[in-house]
Amino acid sequence: MKNIKITLLCSSLVLSGTASAGWLDFLNKPTEETAKVEKAAEKTQSTTADSINQINSAVKTAKVASDVQKLGLADTLVKQLGVSKTQAEGGSGALFQMAKSGMSESDFGKVSESVPGMSGLLGAVPEAKPAAKESLLGTLASATGNDTLISAASLVNTFEELGMSKDMLSQFTPVVVDYVKTNGGEVAANLLSTALGGL
Repeated sequence: MKNIKITLLCSSLVLSGTASAGWLDFLNKPTEETAKVEKAAEKTQSTTADSINQINSAVKTAKVASDVQKLGLADTLVKQLGVSKTQAEGGSGALFQMAKSGMSESDFGKVSESVPGMSGLLGAVPEAKPAAKESLLGTLASATGNDTLISAASLVNTFEELGMSKDMLSQFTPVVVDYVKTNGGEVAANLLSTALGGL
């Protein structure tokens, strides 16, 4: 009798263990619904990461634009081109002076609104020295009577007087136009770019 009880007890334990193992397997086995939830969670995580990257990029772009506005044009030129403050003020002033001569007062007003301290920049342009006026480019410009050529010759002379080569003109122009675009918008930038005649 004892043997029968022991046998029944062992059988009961084995069956109980098997049943428990079955339930554990069932609980541990991922169901189709669980897989869907996990997949949705992964997608949400990926979307969130993309959103964070886009936000960070937008913040960085806004910070660059904000830095440009805070710095002022002369400081921006100093930072980007490595010129002195005097060169930055005189060079940008010379560009605005040339643009002003080919623009209506109202158009130049739109450009001026986007550049704080415009009168100071225009006043920073050095007066042309007699020797500069007699340069080969200046002589040719005067001989042809072409206003654009005369302005270009004057601009080159101004840059040389500020201790910069004429090649610096092509570096100054996009920075100045970009600054106007950031502060005054596309219209003001286009007006300035047109007046500068693709310098």
